[in-house]
Amino acid sequence: MARYKVFDLETENYETYKRFANPFDEINYVVARGWKNQGDERNSWTYHTGRGPDNRLKIEDDITLLVGHNIKFDLLYEWDNPDLIAFFKRGGRIWDTQYVEYLLEGAHQAVQMVAMDSIAEKYGGRKKIDEVKALWDMGVKTSAIDKDLLIDYLVGTEDENRDSGDIGNTEKIFLGQLEKAKKKSMVTMIFARMDGLCATTEMEWNGLKIDVQEAARRMKIMEAELKETEDALVEFVPELPEGLDFNWNSGSHVSCLIFGGTLKYSKQAPYIDPKTGEFARKKAMEEQPVLDEHGNPTVFTSGKKKGQPRTKRVEVPGEIKVKFQDFYFELPGYTVPDNKWKLATVDGAGQPIYSTDADTIEELGKRDIPFLKLYSKAQSLNKDLGTYYVKYDEKKKEYKGMLTCVMKGTHIIHHSLHHTLTVTTRLSSSSPNLQNIPKEETSEVKKMFISRFPGGKMIEADYTQLEVVVQGLLSLDRQLIEDLCNKVDFHCKRVSAWKGITYEEALYRCKDDSYPEHKLWKKYRTDAKVFSFQRAYGAGAAKISETTGIPIEDVQALIEAEETLYSGIITFNQRVEKSANDTAVAFRDPVRGFRPFRRGHWQAPTGTIYSWRTWDAPSWLAKKGIKDSFMPTELKNYPVQGTGGEIVQTQLGLLWRHFVANDNYGGRALLCNTVHDCVWIDSAPEVVQQVAKDTKRILESVPETLERLYGIKSPVPFPCEVEEGDNLYSKHVIHLAA
Repeated sequence: MARYKVFDLETENYETYKRFANPFDEINYVVARGWKNQGDERNSWTYHTGRGPDNRLKIEDDITLLVGHNIKFDLLYEWDNPDLIAFFKRGGRIWDTQYVEYLLEGAHQAVQMVAMDSIAEKYGGRKKIDEVKALWDMGVKTSAIDKDLLIDYLVGTEDENRDSGDIGNTEKIFLGQLEKAKKKSMVTMIFARMDGLCATTEMEWNGLKIDVQEAARRMKIMEAELKETEDALVEFVPELPEGLDFNWNSGSHVSCLIFGGTLKYSKQAPYIDPKTGEFARKKAMEEQPVLDEHGNPTVFTSGKKKGQPRTKRVEVPGEIKVKFQDFYFELPGYTVPDNKWKLATVDGAGQPIYSTDADTIEELGKRDIPFLKLYSKAQSLNKDLGTYYVKYDEKKKEYKGMLTCVMKGTHIIHHSLHHTLTVTTRLSSSSPNLQNIPKEETSEVKKMFISRFPGGKMIEADYTQLEVVVQGLLSLDRQLIEDLCNKVDFHCKRVSAWKGITYEEALYRCKDDSYPEHKLWKKYRTDAKVFSFQRAYGAGAAKISETTGIPIEDVQALIEAEETLYSGIITFNQRVEKSANDTAVAFRDPVRGFRPFRRGHWQAPTGTIYSWRTWDAPSWLAKKGIKDSFMPTELKNYPVQGTGGEIVQTQLGLLWRHFVANDNYGGRALLCNTVHDCVWIDSAPEVVQQVAKDTKRILESVPETLERLYGIKSPVPFPCEVEEGDNLYSKHVIHLAA
């Protein structure tokens, strides 16, 4: 008979390599383990004082489902457990109550990374008196907490063992969620996503190998470039008063330099004494001669000092006092700011400070500001060093950057991939964020990611135009489906409409490097690609024009042409908006003084629920008496971005199952990361071809997956391109053997 097992771990909690209770560091281990099998009368537990072969979860052969809250944390301590590997090999599945709650409630912000205590009572559980958490908050290590207190926290008191503690609460939440999921037709989707969660757990476990020598080489070059750039920038700062140092890393300083403004600074200086009206002075005493009535010095006439000058101590004006005072220095500026760049902060004179972020600087590139390219370069170098390499943070007094997460000895980064931190159910990443790696044309960061196998290759498999394909799947627009099936390059198609040439001519100019102006037309295609991406996610004409540099009138013309050509997308967006309004219920927003707003949702054919909240209505609606409204960009964005993310996660789950069944190709290929629409794999040279072929086949099997799981007949293919290289920077398309 099939059974579930609820389990939870309490671990040692040292933070190392930017990861709390890092499971990859030997210093951390499972201190206490609790569990309960379906049908058991009591909860069970073990207590441990270190790592070892006995410190593992026992998974009986008839267990088919493992249940936990934030289960990835626990699984990472068990991932090499032979019982767990055997469990997965025979088809065992997981249920993460934290993840399921997020899915059941529509992924809105209040249910992201939800704590067990915040939902236990909702499902009939008990909110704990959290003495253990209080001790953790005080910095106490788990191994130092009283054993009886820790076990009580984990599995409950002796007389209420079955229904309290983390184990009892998790079981109640799971059973309640399962009933809800059945009523909402979400069970199939949930289990598909749980396999996706296993895939990302595998990726975190394997991590990514870093070429530390390449990283050091590149970092040295960048630091030299940054110093040279900063030295050159000094020439563009006007002569400043003593005590004022210009800071190129200060947004307010740069704003005042570019747009004009007043810098406020402090220095020690003399000040006026209000009593005297003169400079304040320190008290001082001085020995002065005693004078007679004629003004002549006098002497002692008797005693031991006879004949010596007579003196007295007199208070005299001392050294002028100084104290720290505020001073102001005005900079004239080089150009007039756009009001949209205005920030909430002000300069020394109370005037607005303006944004100097990368987007603003890019826009300012069209104006004649002499140091802008140098400043942009310094910005980029500072960002890269502080994000992808190592840089000392003066404010926090610590080192930051991706390389601080590289484990000594292995040179592996074990990043974190999160399933419950976005409003679209798309994945996010942290410590470090390996979903935000710069593209090859803008940075050499990807050169650091190499294979751990001798002579090995890094494989990247990427869906092609996924956001457009998802629009075709959801909208069922006939023309869009036809274009997708005919493998139309939508970016070139948009270039043809933009520049008024045929699609065939645009294809030739953009893709054939023999065309004399190929580089220019390749850039046009890149701009059109941004147009495609932003349109799919709901951006308006002004934003697209601002981002791409395409004139706004051309953007508007392109949008109008597309809305006519692909009218099914408009119809689909209208259905989503209607669902959000029809299902909307009131809630009060504490951030806005508990003003009433509404929250509505739309359920995708797979069962995934997307929810939206209303915001203060724009002025043109407010004039009509409408106080709140849904944001159109969000209504368009969530279904496309979310469904694309769900498809990737589902297919990653299938890919992970394939790797499990094949023992990671005998330990010669490892899943190591996913970045939105793609997957990274580390492969030994002898299995590259087979891994690439299998990966492409599984990722492209979306239509079969949709029909098998949900009875959805996909009218569009999901093409995937596979590349390999010595690192993730130097890749080329793999020509797969038949």
